[in-house]
Amino acid sequence: MAACKPSQKAAQPTATTTQKGKKVLSEEESINLNYLFVNANKEKILGNPEKAAELFAQCIRIDGGNHAAMFELAKIYLDQKKINDAIFFARTAYQIDPKNTWYRLFLAELLMATKKSAEGEAIYAALVKEYPHNVDYAFKFASALLYNGKIQEAIKVYDKVEEEIGVNQDLIIEKERLWLRLGKIDKAAAEVEKLIAKEPLELKNYSLLVELYQVNNLPEKAFETIGRMQQVNSSSPYVYLALAEYYRSNNQKDKSFEQLKLAFASKELEQDLKIKIISSYLPIVQGNPEMLEQSLVLAKIMAETHANDPVSLAIYGDFLTIDQKFEAAQQQYMASLAIDSKNVMIWQQLLICQSQINDLPGMLKSSEEALSLFPEQSVFYLFNGVALTNAKRNEEAIKSFLAGSKLVVDNDDQLKEFYTRLADCYNTLKQFDESDKYFDKALKLDPNDPLVLNNYSYYLSLRKANLEKAETMSKRSNELRPNQASYEDTYGWILFVMGKYEEAEKWLQKALDNGGANNGTILEHMGDVNFKLGKTEKALDFWNRAKLAGDASDLIDQKIMDKKFYE
Repeated sequence: MAACKPSQKAAQPTATTTQKGKKVLSEEESINLNYLFVNANKEKILGNPEKAAELFAQCIRIDGGNHAAMFELAKIYLDQKKINDAIFFARTAYQIDPKNTWYRLFLAELLMATKKSAEGEAIYAALVKEYPHNVDYAFKFASALLYNGKIQEAIKVYDKVEEEIGVNQDLIIEKERLWLRLGKIDKAAAEVEKLIAKEPLELKNYSLLVELYQVNNLPEKAFETIGRMQQVNSSSPYVYLALAEYYRSNNQKDKSFEQLKLAFASKELEQDLKIKIISSYLPIVQGNPEMLEQSLVLAKIMAETHANDPVSLAIYGDFLTIDQKFEAAQQQYMASLAIDSKNVMIWQQLLICQSQINDLPGMLKSSEEALSLFPEQSVFYLFNGVALTNAKRNEEAIKSFLAGSKLVVDNDDQLKEFYTRLADCYNTLKQFDESDKYFDKALKLDPNDPLVLNNYSYYLSLRKANLEKAETMSKRSNELRPNQASYEDTYGWILFVMGKYEEAEKWLQKALDNGGANNGTILEHMGDVNFKLGKTEKALDFWNRAKLAGDASDLIDQKIMDKKFYE
């Protein structure tokens, strides 16, 4: 009937009492008490803690010694974060029935959580004394001792546990850690030696001892322990790892790396450990060619050693991506997905690589496969739409972008990307109202995105629509991102369309000076401005240069032939 049922005593309400000085309940009170207690538990199970608490309180009003109701009420108050009330009723239940272990444990946990650790420690101490073979109680007692800073006393408790369960690695490592906190390196080492004595052929245990000595600046002892490992198995990957760490700590980098390569080439070394080691390179490879080269070598060795493991292949792909070797990375991701296609992150990495190398057919195929597996992932709709756009399948791209935009959750940057892509597609299809609508949506999310401001204003200028808005947006994009040739060209072109030819010439010259001297569009625009300023020969020169550069408009030949501006 109660949530916890260690004994009938804990689970049953106290219907009557016969102890001296205690009220004896009438038959009617006993029946009412049982009814209330049963219904209180029902309300608790149904998820009505307030109603349950009210009914348990009525039980206590009928029988002030009803420890079961007090215990249940204490648990409800704990769930409601009413800690003081929870402690009051838990302590009262414990005082009425001090031998009930459930009450004692619950009260002790409450006391430890509220920094009344001395009282909690005392309860655990009493439990350990009464139940000397109960390991769970011993661990709780040790934790309380540690909380109160009594490290050596906690170690003694762990020693008692060891007598019960034997030499255990987790327990040994905890004791080692505690001895090191006390500065007792020899005691810590003695604990690890117990593991070695128990399993003298298990080299992982020796590795723990090597690490202990390395961390505490005892290289001679570390090297001596490595010698013991070599006597057991000189070709073990754990020997290689121990030597790698030893050489590293002695600044012998080349020797260290050679041992590390030997360890990674061994199939005996757990893959999880290899992944942990290779992952440690991630924070240090950026801007560090030497570390990046090492990580690539190790990742390649791991991928070759575990050629059928998708994680190893993907990790190698990650490091190739960091090195911007996108084609090679793509191959690793594809090999990984051929083994296990259910990793969403690897699909995303593959698509990023394909976009980087402009493999648009590959990106279209991969995004379609990814969407078949993960139709709820918005990012795959984005890649799919981009690939469709580049294939000039804009109607299909719009469908993909719209579907993906509805799946975005708490990611304004991605949603803005969807809106911007939609605006571009609608503009291509000459559905200008829809295009403007999505540009406005994108700017509502981020009014200071220079790319959106630039593209929106340029499209308006091509249509000669809302030019004042276009001028304002383009000017703002240049303030946000100065010295960008494409943005300066847009602003110059808008000024041109507005008939402000002298100002337009200045901005287009800026665009040429900032990297646009070989851009056909910018050169053609400069020619158009010069023509309007009456500089026909200069205009002809820019038009000719634009044709040679490429990316000029379809009218460029006619402009050159007739020496005249056309639009």
